[in-house]
Amino acid sequence: MDPVAGMPAHMYSRDIPRIPIIPLEEIKQATNHFAKQNIIQKKSDDTWIVHKGELSGKKLAFISIRRYYINSLDLNVLNELTKHKNIVSIFGSCEEHITDRILVLEHPTRGGLDKYVSSTEHLIWLTRLEICLDIASGLHYLQNHPKGLDFHHECLTSASIHLDENWQAKIQLITPRALASAPSTSLRLGKLGYVDPLYMQTGRQQSEIYSVGVILFELLCARPAVTYDEEGGEQFLSKLARSHYEKRTLIEIIDPVLWVQMNRDSFTVFSELAYQCLSEDLSIRPTISAVKKQLKKARKLQQVSHSQFLKG
Repeated sequence: MDPVAGMPAHMYSRDIPRIPIIPLEEIKQATNHFAKQNIIQKKSDDTWIVHKGELSGKKLAFISIRRYYINSLDLNVLNELTKHKNIVSIFGSCEEHITDRILVLEHPTRGGLDKYVSSTEHLIWLTRLEICLDIASGLHYLQNHPKGLDFHHECLTSASIHLDENWQAKIQLITPRALASAPSTSLRLGKLGYVDPLYMQTGRQQSEIYSVGVILFELLCARPAVTYDEEGGEQFLSKLARSHYEKRTLIEIIDPVLWVQMNRDSFTVFSELAYQCLSEDLSIRPTISAVKKQLKKARKLQQVSHSQFLKG
């Protein structure tokens, strides 16, 4: 499988429409001729650079990557996979540049979810529930694609979830690092703090449901997936949250600002779901359909409580 796409080889042979082609001149105008002030990310050796810009009234990201570094990723298939409101869209590609191939993606303006998990000012509990449901909806679409292009995200983290101006969550499938990686790289292993321990033990493909569970606990507790002690030792939220859930002491690691906002029934549904996602017993882990269903239930319970609060 490819390090980003997680797509089996048979998917490459499907009759998929080609990715739209965008003229280089339009990209130059959109990025002010690749101006330095528009750079939002780059690798030190310039293997790839990401510029921000605006084209046809849309805020976009332009990934310029050296041709000889691009792996065998089928961009036409990925373009088909991104046609959902909770997936970062691909707008097109350009091959006119002498040394680089340029990919044009949607650019959600608020950036990665990881920047906000600890901010109770920006993300109240109801908004966090909406974000979780957005993530589940996007994953459900990927796993149940209408054209049979079933896809499993192999590197799902809060950083790979992007937020637009309305705080709607969108899953990012393409990253410049992954585009420039050989298929044998460790990107397939996922990121520290999100990797399914069963994958590390058995070598089987990791379950993205485990990664979903980590993200749910990040949003519940307003804590990152990995923190470090004074000696630089790693502390994983997944282990901490499971321990507190089993001892019925989750409140001790939940931000008090969020706790007072939570409907207790909504909290119960949500925390039980997050815990099940992290289960070492695969038969207990929910499907993405079940995750979506339970998140809708948690949101409904919270919305009723929120409405009653507003009515005074």
